[in-house]
Amino acid sequence: MKQNSVIKLPLLMIIAVLGSGCASTPDVSDAASQAVFPHPIAKVQKASVAALAVTGFDINKQESAYVEGFRPRKVGLLVGSGGETAGIWLTAKGVDKTEVKVDTAKSFVGIAGQQSWNEEIISEIGKALAK
Repeated sequence: MKQNSVIKLPLLMIIAVLGSGCASTPDVSDAASQAVFPHPIAKVQKASVAALAVTGFDINKQESAYVEGFRPRKVGLLVGSGGETAGIWLTAKGVDKTEVKVDTAKSFVGIAGQQSWNEEIISEIGKALAK
């Protein structure tokens, strides 16, 4: 009976580590990309939602000062792509000025096929605001 418990414990630990590696959460302190747009925060928030959609993200959270999306996983020939989670933090710096910080979190398991979308997302926010 004890031998069976000894085998189960390492197996449960491995499953827990792999399971947590599949999830990724963006972090504002890791946000390497940022920009300031000369627009009110409400307009930049809508542009952020549009930017995530254009870059292939499904919207998970949509708040007045935070938008988050998940890019679905795709299977490739050698390595799958997708699986990234992008977070966009918005801070009003005045009536018509909004600071944007973007972080793309990658999971440990799929990191080889994943990429940072920070610059593309900021570019798409700018395009959406120019319309």
